[in-house]
Amino acid sequence: MTDATALAARRYNELHPGYHLVAAIDAAIPFAWLTLDVIAQERKPLPLVEEFVLRLCAAGVDTITDVAAVLGMKDDVIRDSVAYHLSAETLDYRPDPRPEHRGSRIISLSTTGTRTVNDLEVITPRRVELPHAFNRLLWAPSAHLHHDLITRDNATARGMLLLPSTRTHEVTTQEVSARALNRTFEELRRARGTVSGESRRRAGAGTVEVLSVEEVIRQRRRYLPAVLLVYSATGSDDIRLTLVVDDLPSREHDDLLAKLGGAYKLGITVAPPKGEPDLPQHLRDQRAPYDTVRALQRRIDAALPELPNLDAAAEGDRVTAREELDALTVRCVPVFEHPELLANAIEHTRRRFLLVTSTLHSAVVTDNLITQLKAMLRRTSVSVHIAYGPANQDSSAVKRLRRLADRHDNLTLTRLDEPYPHCLIFDDTWINSSFEWLSYRGGSSPIYRREEGTLIREIDFVDGRHAQYVGLIESARRDTSG
Repeated sequence: MTDATALAARRYNELHPGYHLVAAIDAAIPFAWLTLDVIAQERKPLPLVEEFVLRLCAAGVDTITDVAAVLGMKDDVIRDSVAYHLSAETLDYRPDPRPEHRGSRIISLSTTGTRTVNDLEVITPRRVELPHAFNRLLWAPSAHLHHDLITRDNATARGMLLLPSTRTHEVTTQEVSARALNRTFEELRRARGTVSGESRRRAGAGTVEVLSVEEVIRQRRRYLPAVLLVYSATGSDDIRLTLVVDDLPSREHDDLLAKLGGAYKLGITVAPPKGEPDLPQHLRDQRAPYDTVRALQRRIDAALPELPNLDAAAEGDRVTAREELDALTVRCVPVFEHPELLANAIEHTRRRFLLVTSTLHSAVVTDNLITQLKAMLRRTSVSVHIAYGPANQDSSAVKRLRRLADRHDNLTLTRLDEPYPHCLIFDDTWINSSFEWLSYRGGSSPIYRREEGTLIREIDFVDGRHAQYVGLIESARRDTSG
């Protein structure tokens, strides 16, 4: 399945003319989860008895005894309901002006009651604690919900790039206006058709309008997952950043990142590509170029199954484009496609899996990757080789893979004494690329390159390359054990 990062890269690969996408980065936008002390005006549905009391009063039934008789209830129940309406100022309870009813009282709708009986809701101002999200990059309240946010530890463990806050101080009441909060409630109503369950619970069931913010009681630092796309200009060193929030590019976030220093502030640099390992001339001659591959991928992405209202013609074109792409025996692999191909290989390989890379990083060797590898290794027909280079490694990532190898006889994990060209082979497919397969995320110095690889499905050649790499790995294992 295509994740949010890969999907953003595919959709917005050509967003900036004259620029090439060099990286799609899992990023984390700084947020605060606030607990606010507010005066809120709540519009909530009437209880059933109170609703019928108002309806009957509007219809001309104006005494407690008569209302009780119509509803078949005791007078005391109706008196309690009338008391509720008196406190809400939706009913008046006055002496009966008719001489024949001297000493009795009648109920009648107040001005507020007349409005209430039309929408069957009551408005009650009250002081409540209101949980709410605050975007520390935009420095404004946000319509995001608590379950959208993650902790700093979680973001770091997932190898996300932590984006800076616009300001360093804590949020104050002057920076969380009632108008801004109400605007976020309206955004939720437009997005979901109604205020969500969590939003309704923020100040009780019903539609909430904040009148004033009295105090910021608590604020906990959180992060919102997003995707940062890094583009480099053709023929120059210029770098452009686009932040994809909730699956859409956000110009507002981009402008603020640029004001804060953009790529320089984030320590992002774009280096010249290393270039993929050499290929035989006959494979280079067959290689479908970048433009051909991207044209097919755009046709596939234009009719993604995740998108609504997919008609038969669009689905048909998507299937045709997918068949044409799969029929290419030698083709370009754009930089953003590498993680997708790795995930696809782990999920679907049935016979053999071989991966050679120079470095390991725990931001890639995550719980999720280990779970996927375990599922692959349970297919006992699959022979798995993973080899990594002699450079300093992330010890946590090495230990996790080593534990996996100790438990599964069909996995060999090998440390190579000298660097070998990177390689991914799964079944009858070989990806020839300098891509850092198990360290493309994380690290303290983000350096990105516009790397392209080559996908080869020429079976005889893939068999030969697999045998060559297995021989190198086995030789390295013998040297280590000896």
